[in-house]
Amino acid sequence: MDGLRKPVGDQEPQVYWVRRAVALLALAVVILIIWLVIRGLTSGGGEEDPAPTGTTSPDTTTSAAPASTAQNDPSRACTGDDLTVSAVASPENVNVGSMPAFEVRVEHTGALACSVSTNAEGTSLVVRSGDDVYYDSAWCPDLPVFTDADWVLQPGDREALQANWTGQRYDQSCTPGDVAPAGTFRAAVAVAGVAAEEATFQMVE
Repeated sequence: MDGLRKPVGDQEPQVYWVRRAVALLALAVVILIIWLVIRGLTSGGGEEDPAPTGTTSPDTTTSAAPASTAQNDPSRACTGDDLTVSAVASPENVNVGSMPAFEVRVEHTGALACSVSTNAEGTSLVVRSGDDVYYDSAWCPDLPVFTDADWVLQPGDREALQANWTGQRYDQSCTPGDVAPAGTFRAAVAVAGVAAEEATFQMVE
C-alpha cells in the first residue's frame, strides 16, 4: 500500500502521480468509447420499427389513377350531358320545289372528352307541317341524314354539319311524292340521340 501512496523510483514523486493520472484518464476514455459503441448498436436496432408505417400511402394514390383514366376515356360515346345540338334553316324562306337545307352545329359543352359518329343510332331528320309528317329519315334507312363523320371532341369543340330535304312528301316505304306546298314547316334534327330544337322555315311560291 505504501507503494501506491509513495511511489518508489529514481524520479520525483510528482512525476509518478502525473503518469498515474494520465493512465487513469486514458482508461476512462476507452471505457467511454466502448459504452458509446454498445449504446449505439442497441439503440440503432430499435429505430427500424417505425419505417414500415410509411409504406401504406403509395397504395392509395395508385388505386385512384385508373378510375380517373376510365372516366376520361375519349372513345366513349357522347351523350346529352356532353353535347348541345342546334339547327337552323338556311335560308328560312325556300321556294316551292326547291331543296331546303339545315345548318347543324354540334358543340361539346361537357367536362370530359367523348366520341361522336354521324352514323350512330339516334341520328335523324323529321320534317312536318303541323301534325302532317312530310319526311322521316327512319323511312329511308339507305339515305343518310349527314355525310359520314367521326369525331373525338374535347370540351369546347364545335363541329358543323348540313342536312337536306328534297322538298317532297315521302311515304313510309321511302317513295317520293308531290312537292310540298307553300306553308310553314318545321325540321327536327338529332345527332347521335341528342336532339336540337325544331327549326322553322317557310315554303313560298
